[in-house]
Order: sequence, then C-alpha cells, then structure tokens
Amino acid sequence: MNHSIKTPRTVREAGDMAEKLGMKLPEFLEMLGPIPMPPAGYTLAPHSDDKWIGRETMNRGWIITPAWNATSNTHSIELWAADHEPPDYTVLTPPEALQLAADLITAAQALPGGTE
Repeated sequence: MNHSIKTPRTVREAGDMAEKLGMKLPEFLEMLGPIPMPPAGYTLAPHSDDKWIGRETMNRGWIITPAWNATSNTHSIELWAADHEPPDYTVLTPPEALQLAADLITAAQALPGGTE
C-alpha cells in the first residue's frame, strides 16, 4: 500500500505534521527526503497548492506562462490566447504565428532541459 504525505510549506506546518505522526521534526524531515524546490523566480499560482508559475511573456494576442508542478516535479508551458473562447479557434496572421513561435521557443529554452 502506498502512502503519500503532502510536502509542508512552512516550518510550523512541518512541526505540526511531525507531531501528528509522533515524530521529532528532524526525523520527519529525514523521512520526507529531498523536497522539490520551485525554480528561482517562480511564485505559487493563485488558488493552488502545487502549481508555481514563472515570468509571463505577454503579447497583445497571447500570454505564455512557464509552470512547475511541485507534486510531479514537472515543467510545462501554458498558453492563453486572447479572444479565444471554445469552441472557436484563435486566428493568427503569418507574422503573429512567427512571433508566437519565437516566444514559445524562448520560453521552452529557459526551462530545464529546454536546450537539448
């Protein structure tokens, strides 16, 4: 049977969790092992416990947001297109498409493993 423990975000929260498990804080932290840390410059996304976001690339037609999930320790890029309401598609002119591609390449290269 697998058990998972939510990673504490504060020392107080870690102490409370250790106490509930009948452990001392150092024992609890040793049990947790290495705790994934968000990339430098990322902030916790509003209304989220595990999604961290980086600096957004904004253009009149889109917003590109690098994201990191603390639970899965995975990186991704989120894209929001202006005036895009499902089921319609966003329509880009060829120059806009080229600029979006350039912005996506820049964002992807900034992520770990993005230059491979």
